[in-house]
Amino acid sequence: TQKSFNSQRYLYAVHADTSYDDLVKGVDNLKHSIDQRSSALKVLVQNNFDRFVSAKNVIDSVYDDMKEKTLNEAQDYGTHRLNTILRESYGKAHEVINPVLERREKIEKLRSTVGLLEPYRLFFNLPNTLQESIKQGKYQLAARDYNKGKVLLAQAFPTSSDAASTNSSQSTLIETKRRVFDRVWSEVERIVARLRTDLESQLEEPWRGMEEHERNIKLLFELDTTTDPVWHCLSSQYRWIKKIMVESYDEQALIVEGCQNMNPAERLALFKQILGALKSSEFENMFAKEPEVKFWIALTTGVKTLSELLLRLLPDFWKLAVAFMDGKIQKASKRRNTVSDPQRVSNCLAMVKDIIDLYSSQMSYLLIESLVPDRNKDEQEGQEEEEQEEPNRAKSSVVEAFFLGRIITEVSNSMNDVNALGLRGGAFMIMVDMIERVRWNFVDYLCASWAKDAKIFFRYEDWTLQSENSQITLLVSLFYQFHEHCLRSAYKYASIWTASTEEPVAGDDVLAVVNEDFTERIRKTFLDALYSFLDGLVHLAFSDGERTRTDENPTSSTSTSMEPRKQRNIDFAQLDPRILVTISNLNEVGSKTIPKLLADFERTCRLSMAEDGKALVEVVGQLDNILFEDYIKRKTVVASRVITDGILYGGIDWYSMAKPTGVHAFTFEALLSLVVVHAQISEIAPPLVHRALSALLVNMSQDCLRCFQQAGRFGMGGMLQATLEMEFMNHVLKQYKTPPSDEVFAMIFDVIERAYDPVGGENLQEEMVGFKKLLLNAQKSTQVQF
Repeated sequence: TQKSFNSQRYLYAVHADTSYDDLVKGVDNLKHSIDQRSSALKVLVQNNFDRFVSAKNVIDSVYDDMKEKTLNEAQDYGTHRLNTILRESYGKAHEVINPVLERREKIEKLRSTVGLLEPYRLFFNLPNTLQESIKQGKYQLAARDYNKGKVLLAQAFPTSSDAASTNSSQSTLIETKRRVFDRVWSEVERIVARLRTDLESQLEEPWRGMEEHERNIKLLFELDTTTDPVWHCLSSQYRWIKKIMVESYDEQALIVEGCQNMNPAERLALFKQILGALKSSEFENMFAKEPEVKFWIALTTGVKTLSELLLRLLPDFWKLAVAFMDGKIQKASKRRNTVSDPQRVSNCLAMVKDIIDLYSSQMSYLLIESLVPDRNKDEQEGQEEEEQEEPNRAKSSVVEAFFLGRIITEVSNSMNDVNALGLRGGAFMIMVDMIERVRWNFVDYLCASWAKDAKIFFRYEDWTLQSENSQITLLVSLFYQFHEHCLRSAYKYASIWTASTEEPVAGDDVLAVVNEDFTERIRKTFLDALYSFLDGLVHLAFSDGERTRTDENPTSSTSTSMEPRKQRNIDFAQLDPRILVTISNLNEVGSKTIPKLLADFERTCRLSMAEDGKALVEVVGQLDNILFEDYIKRKTVVASRVITDGILYGGIDWYSMAKPTGVHAFTFEALLSLVVVHAQISEIAPPLVHRALSALLVNMSQDCLRCFQQAGRFGMGGMLQATLEMEFMNHVLKQYKTPPSDEVFAMIFDVIERAYDPVGGENLQEEMVGFKKLLLNAQKSTQVQF
């Protein structure tokens, strides 16, 4: 129905491939369809014609009315009012829409800008992100965001080659963009600079652990610090370690100095108690209130405190120093690598060496210099003691040996722990030199004290007899404990193992090679102490009897047994009991104590003491002879006087006297004096009975020989009487006969025989029969007495 419809184009476009017959049929169908529509339209008009006429009249009427009123030129054919309203609406709409359009334009610009900056959102949020991370203590996160910001900043601007290819408008945009980025980055740098300052200040805080320091150092490297945080941390730690070591040393030294003075009262009882409790696990607690023990506890505590402080601080410091020197912490960057700086490495090693030197000097002062004044003081006291009748020492070598052993063990363990760190630069050799000086000082100090105590050891004699061997006193066993303890302690100082090179060495339960100077010093003191003890025993035997009495309670003895001892009623204020017990003590020392001590020395020090042992035994024998001869000499005096008075001054005429009727009284009296001696020795030292009576028999027989030699001639009666006296004496003491006594008696009989002047008519054989009866009767009558 369109006027512009072109049938030819339609056929060409739609039915180009349609056959002619089909087109003819199509035309016929189309005509038939049009005819049907035309007939239908006619029917429609016919059925509704009256409506069309009515509608036409209405339309015409409306049109005439509108034309009359509004559809004229004056009213713009009815559009004037509408146009006015539209113009007013347009003006108002313009007033409303223009700001909206402007805002929309700005929004579009902002949207394009945001789209341009979208890849850099993290960069522009970086200041707030950093502040929030720092506030929460998430420094690692802050460092990571900072490094991301650097990457974004580098990506935001083209390289120089790219910049050369951009036009002027793009260059302006880049400059504007750069100013924006620079402003943001300046705020980031300000925040990071404050963070760097906080981290560097934390490196100076010693209470923080080394792991935290290492983390902060790595963070500072990640934050592009301009300083070297490792060196800063090492320097701070070095200053703090030296400071705290000095402060701790001053504190410990003050405590030690405050405990050096002590009251030497009641030293005898205290020494024996200490020696008795030496192997007790409660040794330190038992005597903790004693001033001397307080001093050594303070010194031991000081050494332990300083050693523990070094071992607590040095490993972390050395670990950080090694990481610094090996470059394990420094961040790889284009800047100069500080690890390769020889001066820095040298300074680092110097700091470690300085710390070790400070510790060594502190140990040297406490363990060497602080003891030297005491040694000088002890020497002065020793000179004064020699002038005094009762020497007394304010210090005990037993206590010193106990605590010196603990101290040398503590220092040795600390040295070995330091050696395990693998220090470089000669630092450890300072400790090696220190421990050698400490070794020698300990050995020398103990040996000096050992020798002094040995000189006055006899003062600890309270004459308490041993329960298992009542002939000797506890002093012998006490001296063995004392001497053996000092020996082992001194050798321990010399032989305790410590590393001697900077290379870490495992040396558990290994003894060091002991220098000959140490063993010679110990050997000399070992022998000197033994000789001093032997001299003290002799001095003790001959000392004033009243001074041997001790006011100490026997329970203060070093015996660890709690059972009371049954003491015999022996008056040790008398000279004889002291000499007899001392002789027994010497025999015990010579036969058992000295061999045991020599065996201990040879086993401990691995030196032969055969020659020294022989010399000691000889000295013991000489001292024993001195005491024994003194005792025998005094006991012989009584018998000698009785025999002399009886033979020479008893009014007996040995030439003209009648035939004997019995043994004279002086012989009985002389023998009774021996009975008294026998009783005394049997009560105090039974093993000495045979030796003493044998010696007394020899002396008494010699007195008889001397007297008979002075008696002149013997008649028959005198000869028989003298022979009766000697035979009776020889028979009573026959169990104590010795070759020397037999020889003397033979000489007596020979003297009597030579001095015999026979008278004619005497029958010696008949007289001998009566002589034998008299001798037998005398023996029977005195059997109970002797």
